Amino acid sequence: MAKQEEKPALGYPRSEHFYPTDPQYYQTEPQFYQTNAQLHQMPHSAYAQPCGGYPNNASMYQQQSYQYYEYNYPARPLPYVSPDIDRGFSFGRVMLCLMFFLVLFAMIMSMFTYMIFMTMKPTFSLESFVVPMFDLSGDGGPGTTLKANWETKLSVRNMNHRSSVFINHAEMTLVYRYIGLDTSSVDSVEIPKESTVQILDVFSFPNSKNSYNFESVVNEMAKDRVRGQIMFDLKLEVQVMVKSNVFQKAEKMRLFCERITLHFQNGSSNIPTWDGSKRECVPGF
Repeated sequence: MAKQEEKPALGYPRSEHFYPTDPQYYQTEPQFYQTNAQLHQMPHSAYAQPCGGYPNNASMYQQQSYQYYEYNYPARPLPYVSPDIDRGFSFGRVMLCLMFFLVLFAMIMSMFTYMIFMTMKPTFSLESFVVPMFDLSGDGGPGTTLKANWETKLSVRNMNHRSSVFINHAEMTLVYRYIGLDTSSVDSVEIPKESTVQILDVFSFPNSKNSYNFESVVNEMAKDRVRGQIMFDLKLEVQVMVKSNVFQKAEKMRLFCERITLHFQNGSSNIPTWDGSKRECVPGF
């Protein structure tokens, strides 16, 4: 039987020139692979060789490119500033520094003056409130009458270490429901440094010093007696002078000792008693 001829797959003829099928060929012809490897390593003749003017060293090319970017590009020019604007900024800085030093100097001088000539206003406080007489007849209706006396004791304290306080004139007014019942005054009181002086005042009702509706005041006090307590205020207007060996300073003070509370022991008692709560007079209008 004749040997059938092997047909190539897909209709292409088999090429034995480039792909030998004999195994001995690969064992006896190793120079073929060496020649092919050398061909792959050699540069192809179809590519142009680099020009002699340009070096084929990559590191040298990179160094030259860095030098080109570093030295060949000029620096960016600074923005133009007008000389007038620069002089204006300089003048503003000088004025700002001058104002700062002036304010600092004023603060230092104020602290120095305060430490050397430290002065404080005197303080007033209520020490006692006594009612020697309180004759209220009637229950607040027509024909109700009142005769009363009040005595107060004020404590005036000078806390200055180097200055004395002189009270040129002080006027105290006993106030009931925003109505001044009576006024008392003192003059020429000296308070040495770091000391306390007490001032006594006497108020009476009725009196001819103030003009107000006596009947309305009496009726309200009668109602307060029924409620069991009555409240007064003490207003002070003082002209003081703080004096030392170096200087003297005059000031006017307006103070209020508020909510001075007196209690009636029972509904039929005519003389109220002070609750004893001492309080400091505070500035007011």
